[in-house]
Amino acid sequence: MCRAPVASAGARWNHSNRNVEAPMSVLMPTEDQIAKLRSLSGDEPVGALNLLSFNERAQYQPEDPEYGTPEADITGKGAFLRYGEIAGQFLTECGGRVVFDTAVDQIMIGPSEPSWDMAAIMYFPTRTAFMKMLADPEFHSASRHRKAALANHTMLHLAGEPFSER
Repeated sequence: MCRAPVASAGARWNHSNRNVEAPMSVLMPTEDQIAKLRSLSGDEPVGALNLLSFNERAQYQPEDPEYGTPEADITGKGAFLRYGEIAGQFLTECGGRVVFDTAVDQIMIGPSEPSWDMAAIMYFPTRTAFMKMLADPEFHSASRHRKAALANHTMLHLAGEPFSER
């Protein structure tokens, strides 16, 4: 069975030049969210709407190979680009694709906080493909760049019917 990593308490949240304790689910799914993912049909397509807010500077952790090296001295967006290069290969290998990604220029409806820097929609041919990607040790290792990059991340899974051939 695919096992995605679960959030750890004490993740640092550095948003808008604040450095405060982040809610557990800011960068990783909770156990309840993983349980819900596993309870849904693995055979259906899924879209993933990602709302992303970048750290001003990447926040690599002591267990990351980049920590304390010149490679860690990059912007959050730079760390996310590193993640994207690796994650994009996994996305393609599982039959998925980036449907749309762009900078967010304003929040038109809804609360102004948190603010988002980027939005992206990914398509996966099945939920099982998404879960296999999450469980891959190389993908998991690459996720350190995503965690270093992001101050906040919300991912919404969209029901697969609109992506099905009609």
